[in-house]
Amino acid sequence: MRQAMLHGELGNVVRRLDNDDAGHMAAQKTRTANAVKTFGERVRARRLGMKVISAEYDFDGLAVTLSYSVPDRERGPDSGMLRELARELAERLGCRVELRQVGPRDEARLLGGLGRCGRTLCCSSWLPVYPEISMSMAKNQDLPLNPTKVSGVCGRLLCCLSYENEQYRQMKAVMPKLGQVVETSRGAGQVVSMHLLKELVTVRLENDLAEVAFPSSEVDFGMDRKVRIDPVTVVALPALPEEPADPEASLSVQKAPQELMAPVVRRRRRRRGGRRGGQ
Repeated sequence: MRQAMLHGELGNVVRRLDNDDAGHMAAQKTRTANAVKTFGERVRARRLGMKVISAEYDFDGLAVTLSYSVPDRERGPDSGMLRELARELAERLGCRVELRQVGPRDEARLLGGLGRCGRTLCCSSWLPVYPEISMSMAKNQDLPLNPTKVSGVCGRLLCCLSYENEQYRQMKAVMPKLGQVVETSRGAGQVVSMHLLKELVTVRLENDLAEVAFPSSEVDFGMDRKVRIDPVTVVALPALPEEPADPEASLSVQKAPQELMAPVVRRRRRRRGGRRGGQ
């Protein structure tokens, strides 16, 4: 085996696999299938609300690890039920039994399947460790932020979101932002969309409001001024004629509010007095 074919640290090698070992491993597969069947039968008989996932024997066949998940935690088994189930399975299988609860990602890894891309799940084929994934990675790659669109068969965010996230982050660092004012060969405009992989920037031009795609290398986005995209027409209106100053008119205007407010004040006083008298 070439060194380039090894991934990670290589454990202690006791000896090469011989024909007896190959036959033993084939028998273990049949034994594993029987263990899964027995495990499922006892879970259904006890109505424990568990989902049987897989069984894995050690090479000697002296111990088996039975994996399961609990879809509804409120109806899941308690520790006492699990101990009774482990003892019963140990008697039926004739070996030491270890029950292990797994999460959605491990469940998908153990069961296997096909992803949205049509290929075998990464976690069940080659991915050794689950990467750290967040919704911001989908945002960096301009993917829909709907969780159902960026989730795998396990119901969690796709592991492949982390594969190209760093490349997208670096590409966005040298591209203008949406809504930013830039300068092009056809004048200033505002960025309305971008294609990171093609390195294209679509700009709505200020002069004719046309949307034109430019290579990012031909766009200068060092501008900091604001451009109003919506055209506004300014119409100059004629000035209003000035009214002649009339001292009497100004006096009458000042006296008019007092004359009009006087009856209102009297009515309010009468109403207040009437209320007091009524009281």
